[in-house]
Amino acid sequence: MLDKTIYLNFSTEIKVGMQTLYDFHTDTTNLLKITPPWMKVSIASIRLPLQSMGEIELDITRFGMTQRWKMMIAELEPPKLVCDKALKSPFASFIHYHKFEAINEKTSKLCDKLEFTLPFYPLSMLVLPWLKRDICKMFDYRHQQTKKILENTYV
Repeated sequence: MLDKTIYLNFSTEIKVGMQTLYDFHTDTTNLLKITPPWMKVSIASIRLPLQSMGEIELDITRFGMTQRWKMMIAELEPPKLVCDKALKSPFASFIHYHKFEAINEKTSKLCDKLEFTLPFYPLSMLVLPWLKRDICKMFDYRHQQTKKILENTYV
């Protein structure tokens, strides 16, 4: 049987401790700081502080169209992991793992892992190459911005 799940991984070393990296990602105001300029993201609703099974609604505008994403914090393991799962999105399924690994006391690794399936399979596979490039471009930007912000603040 063919596995329809697509897996993408991104990682970046950042010169801050693991707790600082975790704290940055659990402060939801930072999402707006690392969102690429070609996208618009606004938080429609959220319950703070973040907690396991908590829900977040995001309005994401791309190509002039706004879509409401409903996300659930599926796993929260301070200071190692935040996992959000889409309850409502343009994907058939979408899970995003934010993992934080200590390299030493002053350097850590940000690891983003995406697992998703597309709707309208197999027709949707026609857009997969473009979608992968787009997601890679977005996560490259997010990682660069996270590194820039944190290293300019803490180094």
